[in-house]
Amino acid sequence: MLLALVVACCGVADSVSAQLDETLPGPPQLRNRQWTTQSLRSVEPKLDVFPASTVVTESVSGETRFESKYSPSPSVWDDRIDEAAVFQVEMQHQQTPSDSFQLRMGKGGQIYSLRGPFGESVPPSWRSPGGKLSPWNDEVWQFVAVCTQYNGIQTQASNRGQPEQRSTEVEAVQNRLKELGLSDTFFVHNSGAYIPDSSELKSLYCPLLAYEVDEDARAIRMLNWGLVPQIRSVHRSPLLYYTQIRDVGDGVIEMTWVVHNFSQREDVVFDHLNAPWGGTRISSLPLRYVSSPEGALLEREGFLSEYGTVNVRETAGWNLSCQSDADDSPSLALVYGRDKHLERELERKANGEAYCQFTHSLYRDWRANEPLYKTTWKDWATRPENSFRNYDVCEIIPKLRIVPGSTIWFRSYLVVGEKAATMKRAESLVDHVDYGLLNFNASECPMTTVTREGATFQLFAKPVSGALPVFEIEQAETGQRIFTPDPYYFVESESLDLNLPSRHPQRDYFADARGYFLDRNHSKWKRLVGYAMVKRPAADLLIAKGNWERLSTLLDSQPTSSDNEYHRDVWVRTEHTESKVETGSNE
Repeated sequence: MLLALVVACCGVADSVSAQLDETLPGPPQLRNRQWTTQSLRSVEPKLDVFPASTVVTESVSGETRFESKYSPSPSVWDDRIDEAAVFQVEMQHQQTPSDSFQLRMGKGGQIYSLRGPFGESVPPSWRSPGGKLSPWNDEVWQFVAVCTQYNGIQTQASNRGQPEQRSTEVEAVQNRLKELGLSDTFFVHNSGAYIPDSSELKSLYCPLLAYEVDEDARAIRMLNWGLVPQIRSVHRSPLLYYTQIRDVGDGVIEMTWVVHNFSQREDVVFDHLNAPWGGTRISSLPLRYVSSPEGALLEREGFLSEYGTVNVRETAGWNLSCQSDADDSPSLALVYGRDKHLERELERKANGEAYCQFTHSLYRDWRANEPLYKTTWKDWATRPENSFRNYDVCEIIPKLRIVPGSTIWFRSYLVVGEKAATMKRAESLVDHVDYGLLNFNASECPMTTVTREGATFQLFAKPVSGALPVFEIEQAETGQRIFTPDPYYFVESESLDLNLPSRHPQRDYFADARGYFLDRNHSKWKRLVGYAMVKRPAADLLIAKGNWERLSTLLDSQPTSSDNEYHRDVWVRTEHTESKVETGSNE
């Protein structure tokens, strides 16, 4: 049974608790799983973006239940954070004691809790008193993307071919940003924002724009607008994160991300990715290994470089966290693959074809705040598990790039079980790790139909070429609702007039920069309406048939234009198609 729930929530936005049908199929057969290729059933059009899985079975292994009603987990977290604020849905897998688990998804699209025979495996989000809180926005399983070109204002500026010298103008710009509390780092979370100790906010999660539970496929699907995690920033996030978490059975959890870059600037490219960023709670899983290509378990020390980073092909494509070295020890594996498409992607790049991977991917592994385990936290094995960082980090860095207008995907796996069995399952899953570019053909793409103010119009359900996402946003105080490609439309911002030197390599980007203050937010992000064309489709294109009109001509309440360059008066179709999906007002 498919339950499609389009909801609105994110920190200060509305919070909707979905009521899920708890009807389950009959008793499952419990047997070893054989990996085969088979397409999953179709899903609600707006979330039908995920490539078919190659890990399916002829019969169901274990029983899967979904729970949307919040109750506190048995896990302990940092005492200052509120689990009720992050909870969206729980997936419960019941099979044998060794491979059963409870997985909790947060509103931001993150896996914030994964309990198994080892207890809670996700770190407690602990932070030292007096600093920024991190309420399930960092120490979770999530996708993170970095725009390296603009990730911080460069402190050096070249002077007409002379050796780089520190620029007083750059220092003045950095001091100004510091005074306003604005960050210049440019990465985007698929979870939420850091919360300064002085902030009135308690949490702020990536706006949830669409959500569904598919019981037949045993999957949770979510669509979130990714946030720059600093609540005051000079950067705008142009990323949409589609997340699918699927219970494969036998303790195997499939994680698939589809990421779309809707930046209207051609130079905002995300080329340092974490897919995923995550790790384990040391008090639950104190041992961490990575497998060599020959299958031997290697410890970090002596294998990983000084910076904890190696080529994924120097590993077997999976790591293992466990309680002990016994074969029946409760364990958790992350299966991240070995760059299966690297050579073909490099060939495409060399031939001038569309590509996403530009070099070999990296595996990174380290213990957060490791020196403190030899001093302040040397009693870590007996102290309360939520009284220290308690975090073994692992970070997969697939060398993919997400250019404006493009969509990429990445799929990997978690495996819960006894150590010996988990290692075998992890090894069998390596070739199923997959990734690449996605292209949605506008002539074949389903459309969503919207009825508002007596007008009926259609938008594409997927990110087709030449289109921008259209968000429905409500102004929190006035209740005004608009459709806009600009998710920051009601977020307070300030013109900065940053006067970087003319020779500075980032001058063009920062010349018209604004400061965005999410702690002064006035938005309720309701949903993603669909994707609308920036320009009217040319008459010779198949999709041009029917009537195309600017959205402002159909709705009296719709802004036509403003001094906000990111709000565009997009083109929508006013003719029905055979695949109508009513998305008028879901609350």
